[in-house]
Amino acid sequence: MRFDKFIPTGQLKHYIKYFAVSENDVETECKVFPPPGLVIGFQYSGQLSTIKSESEDKLAAAGITGISDSYKTFRNSANIGTILVFFTEIGFAHFASHPAHELFNLSVSLEDIFDKNSIREIEEKLTGAPTDKQRIHIVERYTGDTPENVKRFL
Repeated sequence: MRFDKFIPTGQLKHYIKYFAVSENDVETECKVFPPPGLVIGFQYSGQLSTIKSESEDKLAAAGITGISDSYKTFRNSANIGTILVFFTEIGFAHFASHPAHELFNLSVSLEDIFDKNSIREIEEKLTGAPTDKQRIHIVERYTGDTPENVKRFL
């Protein structure tokens, strides 16, 4: 398993704590304690699911997990690759008009919140990107240098 962190550039560092690239060659199940801010994930390969009471719920390739009051159990397929965006405690509020509190204890598709065509475009570009640096650049480009650029995109 690999989990590498990347610090955002420019104005984004005020709203995003860090980007991460997570890859795993084998199927695993793990408990994840809640971070202090919301997290967006883009799977560029593989599949991620949540596990609740022995029930498995497959997640969208691009999704967001709200702030939680307990850990979540995730299961990944073999050969999974994910770009994660870890927001600061209030960072998400600068990027979306959707109230963050409505995402409490939820993991939902980004297409439920943001422009579907834009999300699909990011997914396609991430799938074709061969390096972590290029994948982070794709996500940074779409989040823009300022929240105003993000609102234009989203």
